[in-house]
Amino acid sequence: MATDKIFPLESLPNEVFIGIFQFLHPSHLFQAFYNLNCRFNYLLQSLSWLTLNLTTNSYSNDESFPFIRILIINRAINIDFNQFLHIRSLILRYPTDKLLSQLNHLTFPQLQHLYINHMHISVLNHIPNLCQKTFSNGFPNLQSCHLFEWGTLVKTFTWTLSPLLHTVKVGKIDLAIYKSILTSCPNLSFLQLATLTSANTSTQIIPHQKLKRLIIRSTPFIQPWKDNDIDCCLSYAPNLEYFSVHQTDMFLKQKCDWLASIIRCRLAFLQQFVFYFHFCDIEHMKEQSVKVNLDTIEENFHIAHDDRYRTRFIAIQTKLF
Repeated sequence: MATDKIFPLESLPNEVFIGIFQFLHPSHLFQAFYNLNCRFNYLLQSLSWLTLNLTTNSYSNDESFPFIRILIINRAINIDFNQFLHIRSLILRYPTDKLLSQLNHLTFPQLQHLYINHMHISVLNHIPNLCQKTFSNGFPNLQSCHLFEWGTLVKTFTWTLSPLLHTVKVGKIDLAIYKSILTSCPNLSFLQLATLTSANTSTQIIPHQKLKRLIIRSTPFIQPWKDNDIDCCLSYAPNLEYFSVHQTDMFLKQKCDWLASIIRCRLAFLQQFVFYFHFCDIEHMKEQSVKVNLDTIEENFHIAHDDRYRTRFIAIQTKLF
C-alpha cells in the first residue's frame, strides 16, 4: 500500500525560496529566515536584488540593513548610511544635507549605480563636490549615474578619470562640461542630458570612440540648443549609432534641414535618429489646421534625412496653461 511522503521545507530547491523571498519586505524576510541555519543565511546574504525603499523617518535598524543591495530614499529623510555595508545602487530623491555629506567611497565602496534628483536649493552647494567624485573616480566601482535631471552641472576642479562609468544621465550642461565628461569617461557608451548650451572654450579633445547613444532632452521651459552647438557636440562623438533630440517650436515652423546636413557630415555610423517636436500652436487653434501643418512638417523631415538611417518624428503638443 502506497504511503504519502511528507517532504520537509528544507528539501525545496534554492530557486523556490528565492522566488518566495521576492514577495517579502526585507525586514520580514530576515525576521523569518535569518539565523535559522547556514543555508538560509547564505541565501539571504547572496540576494543581489534585495531592495529597501524608505519614505518616512519612522524606520528602525534591523538585521536586513547590512545586506541591502538597492537603497531608495524618496523623501527628505536623514539616516546613517554606515548601517548599509553592501549598497550597489543608491537612489536619492529630495536628498538632505546630511545624506549628501555622507556620499564617499568609504561609505559606499561597492557603489555601481547612483541616482540623485529633486535637490532643494539649500543643498545645491553639494553639486560641485558630487560632480568631482562622480567624474574623478570618487566611487571606483561606479558604472552608471543619473544626476540632477533638470539641474545644472558645476565643475570647479579638473576631473580625472572614471574608467568604469559607461552610462551618464545629467541635467543642463554647456559644451565645456560636455567635453569634460567625454574626457573623464573613456568607456562611456550612453549619454543623456537636459540641454546643451554654448561655452567660451577653445579646449580641443580627442573624439570619443565608444559613445554610441546620445539623447538631448530639452523641454519648452529650458533654453533650446542651437545647430552650431549640436554640430560641435557631434564632432566629438563620430561613432554614434543612436541620436535623439527634443526641440520646442511655439508656432509649428519648419526647422531648415532638421540637422540632416550636420548628421551627414558627422555621423557616418548612425543607425537611428529620433526628433521630438514639442509645439504650442497658438496661431492655428483649429485641430485640422494643426494636423495639416504637422503632416507637412513630418514629410519634409523624412525627405531631409533621405532614408540614410531609421528616422522617427514625434510631435508633442505642449500646454502652457
